[in-house]
Amino acid sequence: FFSVVTTFLLLHLQSFDREAMNKSVLLCSVALIQFAVSFSTDWSADFDHETYIDEDQLFKLYWTNLADDVIEFGMEAAATGWIAVGFSPRAQMPNSDIAIGWVDDDGNAYLQDRYTEDRTAPLYDAQQNLTLIEGEEADGKTRIRFKRPKYSCDPHDLSLSQGTSRLLWAFHETQDPTSECFEGASIAYHTHKGTQSINLDTGVAEEIELESDVQPFDVLMDSVQVPSHHTTYWCKLVELPVFTETQHIVKFEMVIQEGHEALVHHVILFDCPEVLATAEH
Repeated sequence: FFSVVTTFLLLHLQSFDREAMNKSVLLCSVALIQFAVSFSTDWSADFDHETYIDEDQLFKLYWTNLADDVIEFGMEAAATGWIAVGFSPRAQMPNSDIAIGWVDDDGNAYLQDRYTEDRTAPLYDAQQNLTLIEGEEADGKTRIRFKRPKYSCDPHDLSLSQGTSRLLWAFHETQDPTSECFEGASIAYHTHKGTQSINLDTGVAEEIELESDVQPFDVLMDSVQVPSHHTTYWCKLVELPVFTETQHIVKFEMVIQEGHEALVHHVILFDCPEVLATAEH
């Protein structure tokens, strides 16, 4: 079993800027919603997996693993501007692989393969490895369907290996890029964004009833004072009890003090060598 477990807490302090909307814009939005049509097909019947990847259920992701290491995605957001999903090594902007799409006023769908080098607008990838299938806009929502290879030799693409993938998502509520946009600056700054971790092979885990003999073990941080830094890592070594029989971890979940949910970005547990449990560590 595990001898030592290390837990990292990334405290992510976020601030959000909201643009005020005047009455005329609100009235126009209402009129558009009244005359919008429904989506042409039900994607729930087309894809093997689907889930909202944000708590407010503004961004929904669909996907199916196809033959020949190809994966088909559908992204749907509560927006009439551009929408994007990205894949990241650490659920952060730098070195991410981005798919951004939109539907213009004439109903034409666009999709671009982009990447990031820093916390800046995504750059156009000279090697476009995304295949647009369809895109449409209805009921104040935009959705884009596309395929991409799971594995790529493109230095600006991120291969989707087995296990948990770190996803980024973002969208602008109303503004599209131009059809000829290639510069990062041509994409308006997002109005909504977030991250999520998903196993693209198995889909979203379903809740199961635990057996009566399951014993919980809590790993908690002691009186952590949140600093003013934008990002902070907290590490703690915890030595588990000595077991005489084989034990199995069947579930884990985060324990976050109520009201502090927005501060915690992610939690990671590691099985560490026993030497790390010595006093000097």
